[in-house]
Amino acid sequence: MVRSDTPDGDVPDVWPADSRGAEDCTREQSLELLRQTVIGRLIHTDDAMPAVTPSCFTLDSLGEVVVPVPATWRADLMDGEVVGFQTDRFDEQTLQGWTVLIVGRSRLVTDPVKIAGLRHRGPLHWGHRPTSGYLSIHPELVTGQRFGS
Repeated sequence: MVRSDTPDGDVPDVWPADSRGAEDCTREQSLELLRQTVIGRLIHTDDAMPAVTPSCFTLDSLGEVVVPVPATWRADLMDGEVVGFQTDRFDEQTLQGWTVLIVGRSRLVTDPVKIAGLRHRGPLHWGHRPTSGYLSIHPELVTGQRFGS
């Protein structure tokens, strides 16, 4: 059996138990994993179609994910919408790693003090795209898993 998406192309028919086991993380563990990276994927809709957009982010003091909104987006259309945010980290050689998914309502950041702080020390702007502001996602559902540990 050969798959081209694995490091060496060879995949055994039966994985050893310790290399494929998934361990669910608590909410706190998931948020701690989230703090270990700065890039994830914003899961939203675009003209009623599912969309996934790579984005830099930060986790604010309230535990909310904050992402910059590209200037080309109609950010007001995302205000109050249910969105997802997913990030992960995997070792391509060992296939060990983790993934975290947050689902919640998005809100445009409108507080001038918070906006100034985000511009100063907030998330980077992906690809140096101009931004029109920031979107905050309140984590109503937080799930995380570790793989192969």
